[in-house]
Amino acid sequence: MNIRFPFWRHCGICCGIAATLLLCALPARAAIDAPEVGRILAYGLRAIETRALEPVDTSEIALEGLRGLATIEPGLSIVAADPAAIAALIGGQEIGRWPKPAGNDPEPWAELSLRVVMAAQAHSGAMARADAEALFQAYFDSALSPLDPFSRYAGRAEAEQQQERRNGFGGIGIRYRLHRDHLEVTSVLDGTPAEDADIEPGDRILKLDDTPIDDLSRRTVHDLLRGPVDSQLKITLSHAGAERIIEIKRGLVSTPTAFLSQTDKIPRLRVTRFSQQTVSTSRRLIEEYLATVKSPPPGLILDLRGNPGGLLDQAVGLSDLFLKKGEIVATRGRHPHTLQNYSATQTDVPGGDILSGLPLLVLVDGKTASAAEIVAAALQADGRAVVVGTTSYGKGTVQTVVAMPNGGEMTLTWSRFYTPSGYALHGLGVMPTVCTAEGRTTPEAVMHALANGSLPAIANYNRWRSVGLADVAGRHELRRVCPPEDHANRDALDLDVAEAVLETPGAYRTALAALETASASRTGP
Repeated sequence: MNIRFPFWRHCGICCGIAATLLLCALPARAAIDAPEVGRILAYGLRAIETRALEPVDTSEIALEGLRGLATIEPGLSIVAADPAAIAALIGGQEIGRWPKPAGNDPEPWAELSLRVVMAAQAHSGAMARADAEALFQAYFDSALSPLDPFSRYAGRAEAEQQQERRNGFGGIGIRYRLHRDHLEVTSVLDGTPAEDADIEPGDRILKLDDTPIDDLSRRTVHDLLRGPVDSQLKITLSHAGAERIIEIKRGLVSTPTAFLSQTDKIPRLRVTRFSQQTVSTSRRLIEEYLATVKSPPPGLILDLRGNPGGLLDQAVGLSDLFLKKGEIVATRGRHPHTLQNYSATQTDVPGGDILSGLPLLVLVDGKTASAAEIVAAALQADGRAVVVGTTSYGKGTVQTVVAMPNGGEMTLTWSRFYTPSGYALHGLGVMPTVCTAEGRTTPEAVMHALANGSLPAIANYNRWRSVGLADVAGRHELRRVCPPEDHANRDALDLDVAEAVLETPGAYRTALAALETASASRTGP
């Protein structure tokens, strides 16, 4: 993108003919690179203008961004000086006015925004002390706020943390407690360089490379442990009182998001969010489990309760582990890249289904959102799983992450996703086949309802699939059929019902058939 901001190129000219900018008489302030600030403002406005889910008015976004500077200088206000100009005031006193750019092009609005920033820095101590990162945070937080709850800006430090959660980081894979003169290893992550080097909980790390731990800050320790993947780290370690030095090569470390446990004879795969390693970890855990059991289990429980979502491709990949065919999800937005259809590939595992047809139960609750809802909806629509729990969160939008030139990130909602059944999940959520909301059922009651074909959620299945996206009242009414609840305490009722469905002869097939019958009644002759 070729962006030009000619007005600052010749400061002498600026001082001579544009006194309102006050570029050459500023008080002491945080050093900001004006051309760079202008470039980043333009980059962000352009990203919003081209990628936001709904069409935007750049003038409104830019003015809202300028109003956000009041979080730095509370006395700052932006007003219409006349129909063709805006004015900036601090404490009611005008500090400058400028003509509004014609049209919706982001670059002139970024130029105007920078002019206001510079003028405000000349008249406000708080603005003068604010560095570029503080300006970007205030501006973009406010500019994005009218769009939707999920579009947001993250500065460089926060963006780095978000990238680590999504993609992992170069490290050795330990958790630790920092003491004055050592690190106490509290846990070692599976499959990491630390595990390969036989580092154990309780070990003491005395030096990192040649730097003693003595009185190091947590940030310094963090920076010493991290580094590029495959880079070397020398560790001086005390194990059971014996000191040794080991050379360890950093690897890609990702916070675990998938965990497999077993209740009686039924395995439960709990997925807490979707990061870069979720599918590979889930596949490994399931394959290792199946390789150790003498006979196949009654089925698998996939626990997505409390899962806030994450990476779309990982949601598609996890669904694909259990599906032989069919659509998983479709996304639609304004940007051409949002027009995507994702289907099962049959290439992830032999035969296309890692369970080879074993029954699958999916647990959801009111905190199951976004990517997790994609998985639950896809498996339900395919007839591959019975969904148990409460209505899910209903976040049916997809966010794209825009890497900003300053190292920050802008997260923008840019598309909606649609289930294989064709309905938009946004504001609605996934309807469980078996509802456990309000604790108003028992395993025995579920078995009775299945036998009599009287599951409340099943009776509303066709309305669920046909209610319009704009019918907000109708969607809220349907959500009350099985109210969304937070089962973050891993509500025992959900597991009891899931186990009963898997262990009671015929119950699983009956539940699947009930949903198929409801679907057929909508599409049949």
